[in-house]
Amino acid sequence: MKNVFLSLLILTSVSALGQNIVGKWQLMKKSDCMTEKVDNPDQSEDMDELMSDFNSMKSRTPEVIEFKDKMKGEQSTTILGKRKTVNDKNFLYRFDGTTLHLLDKKSKTIVASYTVQELSDSKLILEDANRPCEVRVFERIR
Repeated sequence: MKNVFLSLLILTSVSALGQNIVGKWQLMKKSDCMTEKVDNPDQSEDMDELMSDFNSMKSRTPEVIEFKDKMKGEQSTTILGKRKTVNDKNFLYRFDGTTLHLLDKKSKTIVASYTVQELSDSKLILEDANRPCEVRVFERIR
């Protein structure tokens, strides 16, 4: 019985090491529902040019989010979350291996949730739990 428990404990700790969200992540790609609706292969060249101009006006400042120990995080701009309490530079989070929850600072209730599509040592892909068409792709920078 001890051997089974010990091997289960080792297996759990090894799998947890492979899925560590703590660190600094830079946003590399962000798709939203509006882009998905507008991005149509049958659209005209004028619309393609307009979308290209629109995308070139986006901020060139790197968007970085850092997940720290003790469920604390910090973001350079509003990368995750839409509510005023989440849009703050500092935030609280809970990560269970498959879902990332952003928490209200005072009540510790969930204000936003993201499904983790992929988590590796260098890549993190998050999908908004309420809007699956909103996907964010991050790369680890530290």
